[in-house]
Amino acid sequence: MIDHNNLEEYRDPINYDLEFGGEIEKYHFYLEVANLNPGEVLELACGTGLTTIHLAKSGIVITGVDISSEMLEHARVKAQGLPVDFIEADARTFNSEKQFSMIYLTGNAFQAFLSDEDQIALLETVYKHLEPNGIFVFETRNPTGTDLSDEGETIWGEFIDKDGMKVKVSGMQSYDEKKHIMHWVTFRDWGSKRTTSRIACRFTDNDTLKRLLTNQGFSIECQYSDWDKTLYTSLSPSIISVCRKKV
Repeated sequence: MIDHNNLEEYRDPINYDLEFGGEIEKYHFYLEVANLNPGEVLELACGTGLTTIHLAKSGIVITGVDISSEMLEHARVKAQGLPVDFIEADARTFNSEKQFSMIYLTGNAFQAFLSDEDQIALLETVYKHLEPNGIFVFETRNPTGTDLSDEGETIWGEFIDKDGMKVKVSGMQSYDEKKHIMHWVTFRDWGSKRTTSRIACRFTDNDTLKRLLTNQGFSIECQYSDWDKTLYTSLSPSIISVCRKKV
């Protein structure tokens, strides 16, 4: 089942780009990996195509898949004339006759798959659509490098929206230790209005992650803590995994 609360963050795609866009180091990281593994690329949970379009502008032939029609509509507007195809589908059940040289998820999208069954279904999709020896790359927040304590509302930042208005962003968090799921509530304050959105993200420790990937037919080539390829440690905030499909 889809947690529809998890889609609340994605109903305003233009302002989403203004708040979360501009992660140039991340875009370059995925482009570099794609260039080292020539062929067509697939991004699952691509959203508005922030990374997808960066790769397409460099000549990479790429397909982006996402479950949100609003996000994809904005992605298609931005991608006109580029070698990219956007498909509305659930990454757990996506099915294509194509295989790809590289498949990736970014924006910590792996954490949106909230159960063992969801994670396995996602990885089965990846395995099926990867060419032999193809590359799978994704990042996820590291539970041992993240503050998982419950917090009341705190200031998270601000951004300038599509109308030039400053939006103050704050939020609160509550962690379900049994299910390893963090529940975030985000408040955006325009002064004249205040919106609320909710999202749930599952935290998977690295030992569990390694077992999961191995059991689903992947070998882990390297793990990083940041886009500059700093090697992963147990206290890294992120786990960026570069994996290869075992044949």
